[in-house]
Amino acid sequence: MIQIKSITLLLVVCIAFVGICFGQLPDNDPQLCQQKIQREDCPIIPYPFTSVDDNDQIEVWYLQAPIFEGMFGNFFGKLKGFHSAVGFYDLTTGLNYTAEYDAYYEVANGTVPNIVNINGTKEILWCNAGILCSIPFINETYWDPAIFSTASKTYMTTINGAQLNKFSEWMQEYNISNPNYQTWDIWNKFGESLWMSSNTCDDFAANAFQYLFEIGATYDCSIVFKRDYLNIYSQQPTLVDYESNKDSIIKFYEAFDIRKGESYFQIIEDIISIIGLEKYIYYQDNYYLLQLNYPFLDLKYDFAPVPGCSIEKKSFNEKNYKVIDVTTKSK
Repeated sequence: MIQIKSITLLLVVCIAFVGICFGQLPDNDPQLCQQKIQREDCPIIPYPFTSVDDNDQIEVWYLQAPIFEGMFGNFFGKLKGFHSAVGFYDLTTGLNYTAEYDAYYEVANGTVPNIVNINGTKEILWCNAGILCSIPFINETYWDPAIFSTASKTYMTTINGAQLNKFSEWMQEYNISNPNYQTWDIWNKFGESLWMSSNTCDDFAANAFQYLFEIGATYDCSIVFKRDYLNIYSQQPTLVDYESNKDSIIKFYEAFDIRKGESYFQIIEDIISIIGLEKYIYYQDNYYLLQLNYPFLDLKYDFAPVPGCSIEKKSFNEKNYKVIDVTTKSK
């Protein structure tokens, strides 16, 4: 049943929420890529939180709510598909803050590209920009389990104002060093041999808690910290030259393009056709050929490491990272 739910969520995410982008080749060109849903609370350049007194006492919370809740309510939450953020409650001033990472042009565009026609030639356009949102409040309605039963708020730690001010600076640096949204973790086996890591809201939350730990925050190791992992399983990905493999790459991604005016039957047929195609992943401006391992892909809602704590008795093993050289060009 869990596997069926995972496949259902993955298929829906892949085919049902592709934003509309038209234009030419540059990745994330603001003249070509369009936001279907504009977030007024998330400017292109995140502002730092207002500086607070060094002695303020601030609670840090892990926030989760079902993805696409505005359209589907709890539906995706029941499939364990969540958006996450870090919330800060200043107990001294009563002010609240939210930090979260999101796909600027929506999640689907961070997952699959747009196939566009340029002078009669098919080309790939990626609209996969990521954005860090620094919000000077917490949307209590969005994260409230009383409204969305699958939402949750987990107390993580208490920090002081000096630590929050440092976090505010780190947050802006994170936005610069993580310009692109990456949906997938690419593994040989879950928890072992991570070839390529995702860059999502969940990754930001985990990195945020780790940074707070590095500047002095402490955590109760009984905290249950769980997150989504969207996984593809493969042997070590092989870097390929885009121009030499262009037709094959476009054919693969074109199978996910539901904006061609096709019937639902044709869309399903396109998805099934992926089985016989060579599979690729776009990672750090390069394409890689995948050789899939069973179970090929899945969604897991599983434990994540609490900084400074052991997770040996939990289902998620410590990641055994293998780093591939993403700068070496194939011949």
